Amino acid sequence: MFKKYSFEATKIGKHILILGAVHGNEVAGTIAQHKLIELLESDKIKLKSGKITFIPTVNVEAQKIDARFVDVNLNRVVCHHSNPSNNEERIANQLIKEIDDCDIMLDLHSTHCKNDRPFAFIDYPNKKNLELLSLIPVNDALAGWPEIYENQPISDFCTERYANWQGKTGITVECGYHKSEDAADIAVRSIINVLSFFEVIEEKWQQFSPNVVKLHSVILKKYEGKMSFNYSHLTPIRKGDIIAVYDNGEKEISPIDGYIIMPNHGAVVNSEWFYYGCS
Repeated sequence: MFKKYSFEATKIGKHILILGAVHGNEVAGTIAQHKLIELLESDKIKLKSGKITFIPTVNVEAQKIDARFVDVNLNRVVCHHSNPSNNEERIANQLIKEIDDCDIMLDLHSTHCKNDRPFAFIDYPNKKNLELLSLIPVNDALAGWPEIYENQPISDFCTERYANWQGKTGITVECGYHKSEDAADIAVRSIINVLSFFEVIEEKWQQFSPNVVKLHSVILKKYEGKMSFNYSHLTPIRKGDIIAVYDNGEKEISPIDGYIIMPNHGAVVNSEWFYYGCS
């Protein structure tokens, strides 16, 4: 199970929960949190009010094998499991207790392709979540995630959904490509800015205005096949473009003018391959 690190001020304030490596091979949030923990422990960053809980590596066993997950995608099973049957369901039961205990959750992830630029998810665009989004140093955000999973065989029980269903403020940040040093930097800047805005630490904060792209649909990989181009996140596409071809000759053809969102060139059959998005 995961290890957490908590710092609490004498002055009452917000309780901020920072998550990393919900997917084990996404280490930007892990690296960033350990940097912040070291700065707080050495008193180089001073606590002002409230409480911070860091969980640098949520999916410990997946990170040990440099994999997205061990048994199932943890970010599809974040809910209570009466009889947990695998690694991720057991983690979910522990993780929801931490989310229940916080006021604000920041979940730090990364993406599959080298040229991917960082972005954030705004699944529940209420006033508090939009305020939180404005503190993230990215140019782009995605909306509409819950809607595209409504009639899919894959259920979407992610950290953001659970947090918002429990009345918490919470968003997800995709900090860039897994192995990029810049991704860890985005994670550090996101954490510091959020902690500063809510007066948990004594640092200056900035405000940002990301462009919001609406998700249109998710494409599950039905058979073996490959994409027609080395797409990266937010690659522009036109309606009618052949996006991917299966080994049996069947094609995935774009239904819209828009963008390819979060392509996973290594996706396995019956998992999320890519998404369509539009302005």
